[in-house]
Amino acid sequence: MNLRRWFVFAAVLITVLASIFAALSALAWHSLAARGGELSMPLRFTLAGHVIEQEASMAVLLRAATHPLAARVIDGRSFATAQGRWRMSARPDGSPSGSISARCEPCRFALAALGPQPLAVERAELVLRPDGADRYRGTLQLGQQRTITLEGRAEFDRRGQLKIDARLPPTPMAHAVHVLGSDLPERDTVQVKGTLAVTLSSPSQHGPWRIVPVVEGFEVSGLASERLADMQRPAACRVDAKGSVPTVVGWLPRAVIAAEDARFFAHPGYDLQALAEALQRNQRPGAAIAGASTLTQQLAKLVVAGDERSASRKLRELLYAVEMERTLGKARILQLYLALAPWGDGVCGAERAVRVHLGQRDASAVGPVAAAWLASLLPAPDALLKSEQAALEIDQARVARVVDAMRPMSPERREKARMQLLFWNPPALARQREAALPLSPPAMQAEAQQDVAAVPAEPGSATPSVAPSP
Repeated sequence: MNLRRWFVFAAVLITVLASIFAALSALAWHSLAARGGELSMPLRFTLAGHVIEQEASMAVLLRAATHPLAARVIDGRSFATAQGRWRMSARPDGSPSGSISARCEPCRFALAALGPQPLAVERAELVLRPDGADRYRGTLQLGQQRTITLEGRAEFDRRGQLKIDARLPPTPMAHAVHVLGSDLPERDTVQVKGTLAVTLSSPSQHGPWRIVPVVEGFEVSGLASERLADMQRPAACRVDAKGSVPTVVGWLPRAVIAAEDARFFAHPGYDLQALAEALQRNQRPGAAIAGASTLTQQLAKLVVAGDERSASRKLRELLYAVEMERTLGKARILQLYLALAPWGDGVCGAERAVRVHLGQRDASAVGPVAAAWLASLLPAPDALLKSEQAALEIDQARVARVVDAMRPMSPERREKARMQLLFWNPPALARQREAALPLSPPAMQAEAQQDVAAVPAEPGSATPSVAPSP
């Protein structure tokens, strides 16, 4: 065979092999493509100057990555993500064949329920190992010097849906604070006792997570929250020159508890039941982000933590709340909250709110309907006031929910308050309605506006109460 024929033969062979390689590559690339409903991730690479992108099946990617033959391909490689740069390793720390790990340091995780600021951790490492067909076991370790480690298993079904079960075994709360509070100002001074355990499960990537936290022996010290016992109110929350916190009794304190924290006298500064319920609600498509802050946490937010929606702020709020329960006690916490709470239109504190919104001078003498209305504004006072001003009437259903939750209140008194609510409006709205709408029966209007009298203190509460006589 002459030289020319050799060149022709080589060219044909190269063309055939290139065609076979291209076909195999296309077949392999096609096999990575995610089918409808499968858990997927975007893949992008450049081939012969062309950028190729595709939504790749996570199930197929994990099968390939945990195959023993893939070890040399993935070991030592890294890739950038929204969380940070992850570095891959094959068979980490002598793990069984097929095990892989991905390490990210530092790392940031976006959690919508905690606001736009991501949760920052110094180090995160995920280790996975095969445990059967499309089944995996693994750990996620967060932190560097002190760590918290989640253990779990994951399984893909025939449709590529991923089911996850994981748990955080009882872990020192101090470790959790150190790991999750990397940018916490008090991180190195706060002293934390107790343990945290969590179980997590998800039936599929589209289903809601079931999250069950268990906290035992949680105590906090070192934050000097006892200084708040003698704090002075800012000028914006006063009705006179006195800066000391006044004592407000009667219907208003119990209305605020009913609206904001029904288990106030039972919890230790945080409410795990409310937290679990909020976590479930927040996972519904299109649902508004629901909070689970107790009155104590809200007070911590007002005096220390601030309004920023971030994981660090929520953790700081929690730590101060737990310590304040010990250093201040329920009665003082409630009075401090009443003295500082924002009530819309630049108004803060119960005394100013009563004067500005009700035209009354004594917060302890407010009737049950007016108290329930004021308390119903607390979740979003400016927005709710604006909405009611536009409608020229209050949201009776919203206020009625507070009336129904107020304790103690006799069935007869509750029914009377609900009837009065049908004819009651704050003075400013009442004046605006007079020009446009027929007046409500004057006797019921007058009774609704002036319903005040004294009764004994609320059972089990350190705060005395005021209510109407029968």
